[in-house]
Amino acid sequence: MSIKVMTIVWSRAPVKSGELLLLLALSDNADDNGVAFPSVTYLASKARMTPRNVQLCLSNLERSGFIQIVPRGGPSGANKYRVNLKLLRDLPDEYVTTKGGDDAEGGEVDFTPKNFQGGEVGFTGGVKWASPGGEVGFTQTVNNHQLTSQGAQERAREDEISDEDDRADRKAVKRAFQRLVDGWPGFAGLSLESAERAFGKLTAEDRDAALRMRDPWLALLRKNGKDHTPAPSTYLRERLWEAVPQQQPSEGEHVVAAPFGKQWTVHVLRLLSSAPVEPPAPTAFQRQQIAAGGVAGHRVVLERLSRFGWPRVNSVLERAAEGKGVSITREEAQDLPETHAVAVDSPDFHHWRSAFDQRGWPWLKVPHGVKVIWFPIDGPQSLQSAGPPQQKAQSG
Repeated sequence: MSIKVMTIVWSRAPVKSGELLLLLALSDNADDNGVAFPSVTYLASKARMTPRNVQLCLSNLERSGFIQIVPRGGPSGANKYRVNLKLLRDLPDEYVTTKGGDDAEGGEVDFTPKNFQGGEVGFTGGVKWASPGGEVGFTQTVNNHQLTSQGAQERAREDEISDEDDRADRKAVKRAFQRLVDGWPGFAGLSLESAERAFGKLTAEDRDAALRMRDPWLALLRKNGKDHTPAPSTYLRERLWEAVPQQQPSEGEHVVAAPFGKQWTVHVLRLLSSAPVEPPAPTAFQRQQIAAGGVAGHRVVLERLSRFGWPRVNSVLERAAEGKGVSITREEAQDLPETHAVAVDSPDFHHWRSAFDQRGWPWLKVPHGVKVIWFPIDGPQSLQSAGPPQQKAQSG
């Protein structure tokens, strides 16, 4: 925390509401040069905002020049933020020393700079404007009705953004639920309504834990010789994922690999090098396509592999699309092949995608704004497939 930066923001920043809260949150993490590396999730928590609103406010602050953002310019691929202290210091006082505002009730709303040294002042519609040089800068008619209308418009826009956030959150929860129930043993074709309600009632942390611990819990059932798998709704209502023994790593044993960075991509490739899990039984139509062979049948095999074969990888990819990294051991983080940055949509990028598709591996969910992804420098030819995908997919 930098008291110096906090003081400058408090006294000089001509912003309010969410943008001011974000500037203060950045200052709370910044060094005396205004540099900080917080995550969007952290900023959302500090500013009591949704991640979407954080992104909107950060974009506004960057366009205004009050902050500079260097994507992936920090440790482990984190974004680097710099509060523009020089700009804040150099702002004319008349921009940062106003009083009154939308909440003024009648009378005058005073926009006179504190260094006003006399001269003529224009009064129009109950609002007083003044310039420091002794001349009237400009006059503008602003009445209480206009102020009220502007406030109502701002509140309506905030409500609209809130509704958009709610819709985005609901879609994210629905996607997470679908990942949870995909391939649930013995539950194909049955109703998931009660399970979806139970999933929606969980906190975000519990939903993440339920999804993350699903496969270890299923493995625990098999290890204990259980021949019946409880329904997803039972798993959620009774919090059965908590039955999985937790191995708490010692401090410093694990690190978080940032999405699409060197450690993250190598970790994903290592997970994909393992054999895929057994997918659920194909539908009758899919069985016909697979039996017929040809291009269509092979495509069905690969699509089923991509969807069901590596649920842990699919979870990592979904989290990466939301800007979340993955925990890996420190040994794995240090044991990396030589990698290089591959530009999104470049020929090398599509070469890698083709290699994934040929193996039935789930491809990366690259969010807008990600420019490069780190891959092993030896290229896709260095990959080792886990075995014939056709046999593994048909075994379901």
